[in-house]
Parts: sequence; structure tokens; C-alpha cells
Amino acid sequence: MLISWRTMSPLALLVSAAFVIASCGDEDDGDSGDGGGEVTTVTYAQPTPPSLLFYPPIVAEKLGFFEDEGVSAELAPAAEEIPMTAFVETGDADIALADLDEVAVGVAKGGDYEVVFCPQHSATEGTVVPADSPIEEFDELAGRNVGLASEENTGIFEAQLEAAGVSADDVETVVVGTSGPTVANAVNDGEIDAYTAAVSDFTALQANDIDLRNITPPEVAALPGNPMMVSPETLESKRDALVGFLRAWAMAQYVGFVNPDVVEQIVRDEVPEEWRKEEVGEAALTQAIELFQPEGDLIGELRPEVWENGQELLASVGIIEQTAPADEILNDELIEEINDFDRAEVEAAAEEYAAQGS
Repeated sequence: MLISWRTMSPLALLVSAAFVIASCGDEDDGDSGDGGGEVTTVTYAQPTPPSLLFYPPIVAEKLGFFEDEGVSAELAPAAEEIPMTAFVETGDADIALADLDEVAVGVAKGGDYEVVFCPQHSATEGTVVPADSPIEEFDELAGRNVGLASEENTGIFEAQLEAAGVSADDVETVVVGTSGPTVANAVNDGEIDAYTAAVSDFTALQANDIDLRNITPPEVAALPGNPMMVSPETLESKRDALVGFLRAWAMAQYVGFVNPDVVEQIVRDEVPEEWRKEEVGEAALTQAIELFQPEGDLIGELRPEVWENGQELLASVGIIEQTAPADEILNDELIEEINDFDRAEVEAAAEEYAAQGS
């Protein structure tokens, strides 16, 4: 797939298996929570097991946002070979984070699902150069050598070539992998001038003392990362629970913007294996929070024009064969409700957690 953290990054390799994140009650819908109200289980699928790369559900659980919204959030087991759309199609998840190309292709082929929330307004793959490189723009890569994290990154690289008007014949590419020391050596030895990979792979490079500058063309950088999709049937039958789940997610996402120290405190406790190398964990969390920054005031805004332009770009380089009208993919009926939360109360909850020192 294209826009995904399913690329085998160092952080993905640190986590071996998925576990369930649940706020209260058991797996059945309609359980009674501690406060006596009904709790509805929402099962969600994401490309990785619990990870700081997807910090919102971890933070939402720890700060009690899911419980406050009357939902129990349950993570479906992640599997590299299973498309995220399949979780929704089979009913194994109520909502899933999928790739733009995956969703577009599925809808174009008659898939019965729609995107209701887009947590990331930046692509999760791109191209970087060392911060002190003379290369300022992507189109300056003509005549240069570019390292690819894997063959799977060829598609996103070709999309960038198309967007920047650079011929593939003018750039040499070589697969250099995702090992931070290996890629750092390739950079330091002058073997590659730029690196195309998932943003999670950039953190390992930064951890090896390589400061980076992003030169991804704007048309590609704007592609939405990990949009959330549901089936129409689930949207109808579990609408209130989905709003509650996504509002809790958005609240936790917001914590990352206003109190990143609390997010770090929580993910250090909940996914300690991702902090075995401090510098990798810190760089990865900084990047994750940046990816979850919305373009405007609305968290999860869908931006139809980005979907239209993005599909055209991906189709132009053969990543997808068909495009689908944005209004057949996107459903923004929940966005205002999801964003209907008191920012000050969320900030206070984060500050209270920090004061507890736990």
C-alpha cells in the first residue's frame, strides 16, 4: 500500500503483537460502566499494534476519554498482509484506518464503505535530505542518487517525480533499507543524496545524528494519512458510539498539540519497548504529533479537494487504475459533533494527569 506505516520501520519491528485497549465493561455492547451508564464497544483496526505512532487511542484510554464518551475501544489484531479495508468489509472492525489508495480503489470497485474522519493531514511517506544539503527542492534531485527504504516506496517516489516534473531517467535510485546506521552511512559516505521512506523510518536516521529537511512536493505532502472508514450499516447502527469513539480520539489528539509532555509520559508507560532507544522514541513521537496536526481548526476534516487531486496524481503514475468522486468516498456528517468538546477541559485533564506524576 501507499500511504501507510505498514512499511517495516524500526518502531514497527519493536512491537510484536496487538493487545486490547478497553476502558470498562467487557466485549458485549450495552455493558454497564462504573458510572452505571451503558457502554458500547467500538472495535477499530490500525496498521500497527499499540504504538506511539498512533498515540490518540492510548492517551484517550489513559485519560478516561473513552469512558466519558460511553465507549469501550477494542483494537483488532494488526497483520501486515491484511488490508485495512478488509476489517470493515468482513465486520471484524467497526472502523479502520486505511490508505487513501486502498479506499479509492475499493470504492471505485464497488466497495461499500466511506471515510468519516481523517486524523492526519500529511502524507506518511516522503523524501528528505540532510539539513545541510544544498538541495532545496525536490526538482533539484535530477542527476542525484536517491535511497529508497524498500521497493514499496517506488510508487510514492514516482508520484513525487510526476508532481515535480522530473523524469525518472534523470534520477538514480537504490534500495538502502530502514536501518538507521546503514542509511546514515550511505548519507555520510555520499552514496545517496536523499532518502524516500515512511516518516517513521526518518526517526531512525535522525537518531543517528542526521538532521533532516523535508523536500516532498506539496502535492504529495498534502495526501491524507490513515483516513478512518466505516460501512454504511455500522454508521447507522452504531452512530452515537462512533461519534463518542472519534470524539475521544480527537480529544487525545488535541492533547498532543497542547501538552506533548503528557503524551510522552503516557506512551512511555504503555509502550516501553518503543523507548529502548531514547533518541528514536523521542524523534518518533515528535514526528507522530506533527502528523496529527490538522490543517485548520477542525480535527479530522476530510478536505474533498485533496482527495480529488491526490487520486489524479496517483492515477497518473499507475498507483491506482481508477479514481472515485470524493462525494462517493467522504461523509462529513460526524465532523462537527466529533469536534464538539471543551478544549479547556481536555487541557485540564492533561494537566491533572501530569500533576499526579503517574
